[in-house]
Amino acid sequence: MALAKKMAFVLLGIIILLGGLALIILTLGLLPKIGLQIHGFQWLEGSFNYTALGFLILVVGVLLLAFFTPGVKRKDAGGITSFNEIGEVRLSFRAIEKMVLAASRKVKGIRDVSTHIDLKEQGLVIYLRIKPIPDLPIPSLVRQLQETVRDYVEEISGSSVAEVKVLVENISQDRI
Repeated sequence: MALAKKMAFVLLGIIILLGGLALIILTLGLLPKIGLQIHGFQWLEGSFNYTALGFLILVVGVLLLAFFTPGVKRKDAGGITSFNEIGEVRLSFRAIEKMVLAASRKVKGIRDVSTHIDLKEQGLVIYLRIKPIPDLPIPSLVRQLQETVRDYVEEISGSSVAEVKVLVENISQDRI
């Protein structure tokens, strides 16, 4: 969306927000009585239906400001940066998570996998939550998964993996 459109929505949001505030102030009688009588708004005082409408208008204004304020960007999910003789190489954690999921598919006996990546001084820390199929020895399955994930990520990304932490979340009821 173009910057001019965003600015128009921000301006509209401010106007709506101020209108909602004005309606709330008028209905709650926060202005002096003389001001209301001069401008013909005395009929609004004490009308809580219009107070509720003022709050609704206020919320719409806040939402417009929240969604269309320019310059607000989603926080980067993070990643790793390395350098070679030609230049800089950056890998997002999302890309590394996809590598982890691809490596975990190579291990037979894992039904579901979810992952999260952290970066420590020693290297990447990969967190896995798995659901293995029943009747498989979990220690050997987890060890195979850890080795496969570590080797695959190190080979493909060129980054060192400090740890692969696995949480066996549940046992899957269906077999592969």
